[in-house]
Amino acid sequence: MSRSWWLRTALLVFLIIFSCAVLMPTVVEMWLYPEDKEAVTEEDEGRTPPLPEWYESLPKWMRSKTLSLGLDLQGGLMLRYSVDIDSAIDDKLSSNAANIRSQLAGMGKSVQAVTNRELNEVHIQFESAEDTKLITTEFLYDYPMLTVAQVEGSLVKLSLREGFFKEAEESAVQQAVEIIRDRIDGLGVAQPTVRVEAGRNIAVELPGLSRKRVAAAEQLISTTAVLTFKLVADQNESIDLFTNLSTHVTEGSGIYKGRGTLRADDVVDPSSRRIITSGKDILKKFVRDNETLIPGGREIVFEKIDLRERKTEVADDVDVASLPTSWRIRLVRTDLPPLSGENVETAYPASNPDTGMPYVSLKLDRTGGDTFQGITKDNIGKQLAILMDDVLVSDPVIRSEIPGGNVSIEMGRGNRQETMNEVNNLVVSLRSGALPAPIRQEYKTLVGPSLGQDSIESGMESLAIGFVLVFVFMCIYYQGSGIIAAFALLCNILFILAGMASMGAALTMPGIAGIVLTVGMSVDSNVIIFERIREEMRQGETPRKAIFIGYDKALWTILDSNITTAVAAIVLMNFGSGPVKGFAITLLLGIISTVYTAFFVTKTIFESRVHGNVEKLSI
Repeated sequence: MSRSWWLRTALLVFLIIFSCAVLMPTVVEMWLYPEDKEAVTEEDEGRTPPLPEWYESLPKWMRSKTLSLGLDLQGGLMLRYSVDIDSAIDDKLSSNAANIRSQLAGMGKSVQAVTNRELNEVHIQFESAEDTKLITTEFLYDYPMLTVAQVEGSLVKLSLREGFFKEAEESAVQQAVEIIRDRIDGLGVAQPTVRVEAGRNIAVELPGLSRKRVAAAEQLISTTAVLTFKLVADQNESIDLFTNLSTHVTEGSGIYKGRGTLRADDVVDPSSRRIITSGKDILKKFVRDNETLIPGGREIVFEKIDLRERKTEVADDVDVASLPTSWRIRLVRTDLPPLSGENVETAYPASNPDTGMPYVSLKLDRTGGDTFQGITKDNIGKQLAILMDDVLVSDPVIRSEIPGGNVSIEMGRGNRQETMNEVNNLVVSLRSGALPAPIRQEYKTLVGPSLGQDSIESGMESLAIGFVLVFVFMCIYYQGSGIIAAFALLCNILFILAGMASMGAALTMPGIAGIVLTVGMSVDSNVIIFERIREEMRQGETPRKAIFIGYDKALWTILDSNITTAVAAIVLMNFGSGPVKGFAITLLLGIISTVYTAFFVTKTIFESRVHGNVEKLSI
């Protein structure tokens, strides 16, 4: 036989063995040792029953390449969020007002800078009309969202510049989609779907997410994750301000004074244990209503009270973990050089060798490292406030100058497992970047795996019936050659599944439909080739020559039809999402596999049968 025949045979054997090896982890995990998702706890990620020892000894790259099932086949979490542009703009207006007040104070001008949220304006009240000339185009260069709307005596009204709101909305939604997708990738969910729906709405589908991981996923997705570094204000200054603020607390507001600060507890539904109103939101509204009392260069942030601290406030027999989360306000300084999450080069979880508690280790870029070194050098003995969004997550005392830009964030809010979850979520959030605006959950549903099982059985049944019917037809109509076509069809399905597993793709119901369609397309290619061979044999050609001519003449006809279908599949894969994308991936892999099996696999087997002077061919 020719050298090319041996090469094709060796390639076929290699592909079959390689495909079986790639699919072996899928067979082990999905069918032989299915994972009971509801039995997996946060402490123990083991399986029942445990995986065999020989499987654990496989290379890591093989065990990580498993063919997962989509949301419609195994269930999972469906979420819909809306991007809160209004809240984001409110926060930016408040931040700009505080910065303008601080900047003018540095110029020796005492002003009141407050926001009008109904009009989306910042009002600056000067002591004299002459001072309004300070608000020039150059002054507003650092505040690109604002422009001068009106000047009335000593009052300057700054409004959003024209077109800013629409630009901010479009940009925020697109950025949120990309950041949410990056964060979900950090969870290890296969083939998640994140897409924009109706303007500000974002739909998220997480196949295979068990109930144990739902809360963690929701928290990770919705965290805006803006990391900043500030100094904690002096204790006496904080107590004076909080005492002044306490005189404005109304009865029934849910705010109370405790340990020199103002506090509020989460309002929880006693039956479902669902949080109705967060204590942080209660305090945040109160601070907004009284922002004129906050001096320039200072800012109110919020802190979740440590469980260990709460334990000292209640009786010994009270389980603090069952109590509503308690929040308090803290006062920080805003006069430090700017240092934020944008200066973070890398973030990874680490563990304290002395206590065993996990923490977040950060590496700042050169600019951030130099700034951080200067901050620690000039503020030894003071507390550094490390903030995630407007929440204080750590407030270590600066003991010495810290060069090199290496920062550690000690979480320490609960037991080790809870702290580890917080650390991992913070690391993923920092790596993916900050959301440009808060997002609000509008809808959530957990699809049960039992629904997917029915779909799997129906889909696999249709695939089996289709394959059997095609196999019987080919064997009856084309006799021995039909068996060759059936073998090529089995190889085709094997290669498609192995390709999906190696890509980390998810098998969805439309994907199964794509495999069924590929079965028909594969047989269609074989029918074209076999009919060409029959035609040549009727004209008196030998089987060997008829096979050569049949494959040669059918090549471009089959390539033409498959290339046009492949173009459509590529378009669907790039512009479609969810089920459409799953169908397109399966179809594209099926086209590639069909062309290979129809021309190379069947031709290799035919050539082995007609080796020599064979006068008859079963076709």
